[in-house]
Amino acid sequence: MPGIEPVAEHPAVYIRSLRALVFADLHLGFEEEAAKHGYFLPRVQLKRALKMLEEAFSLYDPDRVIIVGDVKHTFERLTRLEREEVAKLFEYLKQKGVEVKIVKGNHDSYLVVVAKDYDVEVVKGHLEIDGIVFIHGHKQLPEGVKPRIIIMGHEHPSISLKDKVGYVAKAPCFLVGRHEPTGATLIVLPATGVYQTGTTVSTMPETYLSPILRKEVDLHKMKPFVIAEGLGVLEFPELGELEEILAPEEAGGLLGWAGSQRSHLG
Repeated sequence: MPGIEPVAEHPAVYIRSLRALVFADLHLGFEEEAAKHGYFLPRVQLKRALKMLEEAFSLYDPDRVIIVGDVKHTFERLTRLEREEVAKLFEYLKQKGVEVKIVKGNHDSYLVVVAKDYDVEVVKGHLEIDGIVFIHGHKQLPEGVKPRIIIMGHEHPSISLKDKVGYVAKAPCFLVGRHEPTGATLIVLPATGVYQTGTTVSTMPETYLSPILRKEVDLHKMKPFVIAEGLGVLEFPELGELEEILAPEEAGGLLGWAGSQRSHLG
């Protein structure tokens, strides 16, 4: 959209009118929770986020950072690793001198315990600035809100494409389309967390977690913008035109477990 652009090859956008860097779903601390279930992973979630931020700050000069939910991973508590990594993230942003606002996601229990020490505002429900509404996406937009643009996370969209011999390639993507109840443009952000591969996009409502995507959009008209390493962000046709080459969701192992974690509403 004019004035809203992807940040290089990262799962983030920059909004020029707000001078805002926007991203979602870091899921810091995921590696610690995964280890408790027998999956031992390199601790790269925070490193990935900081690398993305460093490049974003080199490209732009934002006044604010808006995180659209799920900064941390564990639902019912604040783990040692989460506290440590969230503090490092907030300290980095504090040193950059930007205003930081977080729309609380369904994983962000006890996030305010750390946020208050760094003057980070945690907003429940949704955040609206100049007609742009930021909402995590695990719940529907409240009645009476009339935005021109909605930006959400939660779904972690990715696209899986298959060729004639059955080879499947999977990549994270933005989803852009129309929010039918309000007429607003809807932008769904891919996850920042490297282990959060999320929902394989399709035209079937039952494959999505967010009630916004299940009930309030025409999935056939949603358009993926795919993050392609080495190429940037590529605009694809609408999902309705891709049905024959969209590969089905495969659940199992670590990815299946991660998906079940994301479906918990907290």
